[in-house]
Amino acid sequence: MPVCRVALYDVSRLVGEELSAEELSELLPRLKCEVERVEGGYIDYEATHDRPDLFSAEGLARALKGILGLEVGLRVFRAEPSGVAVNEGPSYRPYVLLATVHGLSLDDEAITQIMQLQEKLHATYGRDRRKVSIGVYDLSKVSFPVRYVEADPEKVSFVPLDFEEELSLKEILERHPKGVQYAHILAGKERYPLLVDGKGRVLSMPPIINSEETRVTESTRDVLVDVTAVDKKAAEEVLAVVATSLAERGERIGLVEVRSTGGSWTLSLEPRRMELDVGLVERLVGIRLTAGEAAECLRRMRFGAEASGSKIEVLVPAYRIDVLHPVDLVEDVAIGYGFDRIEPEFMPPQHAGREDRLEVFSRRLRELVAGFGFQEVLNYMLTSKEVLYGLTGAPELPTVEVLNPRQPQFSCLRTWLTPQLLQVLSRSKHADYPQRIFECGDVAWVDEREENCVKEERRLAMAICDSKVTLTDIHAVVDSLMKLLGLRYKLVRGEHPTFISGRYAVVEVEGVGVGFVGEVHPQVLVNWGLEKPVVVAELSVSALFSLLARAK
Repeated sequence: MPVCRVALYDVSRLVGEELSAEELSELLPRLKCEVERVEGGYIDYEATHDRPDLFSAEGLARALKGILGLEVGLRVFRAEPSGVAVNEGPSYRPYVLLATVHGLSLDDEAITQIMQLQEKLHATYGRDRRKVSIGVYDLSKVSFPVRYVEADPEKVSFVPLDFEEELSLKEILERHPKGVQYAHILAGKERYPLLVDGKGRVLSMPPIINSEETRVTESTRDVLVDVTAVDKKAAEEVLAVVATSLAERGERIGLVEVRSTGGSWTLSLEPRRMELDVGLVERLVGIRLTAGEAAECLRRMRFGAEASGSKIEVLVPAYRIDVLHPVDLVEDVAIGYGFDRIEPEFMPPQHAGREDRLEVFSRRLRELVAGFGFQEVLNYMLTSKEVLYGLTGAPELPTVEVLNPRQPQFSCLRTWLTPQLLQVLSRSKHADYPQRIFECGDVAWVDEREENCVKEERRLAMAICDSKVTLTDIHAVVDSLMKLLGLRYKLVRGEHPTFISGRYAVVEVEGVGVGFVGEVHPQVLVNWGLEKPVVVAELSVSALFSLLARAK
């Protein structure tokens, strides 16, 4: 989840009431934000990725006004038409949406918050700018109509942000730090996206860098915001968040009409209408409120809400892009009510509890493998694609990825256990040999047939590392394990890039593939810095459990 930083004095002036560090630290958790650090008049907090309106001081202050009762109900923004733009952009990044914000009062901290909002949105909803990218410009230096076009990377040049010399679009990707960082987004493209104004002035090269000429400064009073994207819905949501956040420091929002061959589009700030049955609050949260009381809780969370019998007519602001279902409204009712006011209740057991049979079976397997002389290791289910596929040479599977990982080494869920066993062995070269390790744990991968689109499976993986180890050694372990389980199996020859050709086989029981055995390929050993041969077996505990249950 993104970690944001705000200045106490900036939040206080936006709220309109002096807040101490202690007060703000108590209020932030009520918005599902976790305080990370309080230092030198600043507070660092972790915001949930589904509340991008809280990624900067402006949206945070707007929410705090409601909790504090200073300003409740739907925030209404003054909006009027402000210009026209033409979309002639590249097909690989086909959408551009724009808006303006007027009457701003900016200082250094305000500009820092604008940059922070951009950065956090790029990292979350923008998928590191691949899906969505945002630009903010000094409107006094922009002439309408604005045009989104594609340009020859060697024939167009401008002065990029933080530079003093003109660079061609191609040179920006080679010499500018941002260009080098995000060059991969435009890799292989013959023409690059470009945003120019009515006088032909270059505003930016999305999604890479803006022009130095249109930089936002403390003297800026009006700004132009653009969002280019590969997904229109994401672009609409992000622009709504940015425009409404900046409007907390300004007077009005300008609606720019974007024209293209497919029609025209203008930012909509109209709230979405939803209905909430107050009975759902009691069923999910356990608190009994009247429709009027629940509506008041929603108004404190900056919704428009009017009670009508047992129903509540709710107006959801455009920047609350996280609200998709009445359950989301129930959560906001609970936040507005105050989690600290909810009395805990003891829930009696519904039945005599028992340990899940798969856990019992897993424990039995662990005991058997430990009896074979293996030492158990425990790895995180979160890992990285580099570990799963890059260093093993394995084909990439549909992987469950973390949208905004705080650390690159924990960016996805593991799809098999073997890579992490190799990782453990690579970090244990100082220990005595032979090294015999195993892990019994869960893996997951994307499967559209599942209810949550993710398939989970329990696996058992064993590895032996020694100077004279061969495939026979790990086969003997699998053979002993199968006999103890009372299962008849056979090895079917197969091929896998992680293992030596001819020294890899699929383990089959009753015609069902339940795993594999193999001797790790020398190149994979080199990739992991391993100096001795490694043999591995990985079995599906879930499949073995099902086969045994069926046999009974």
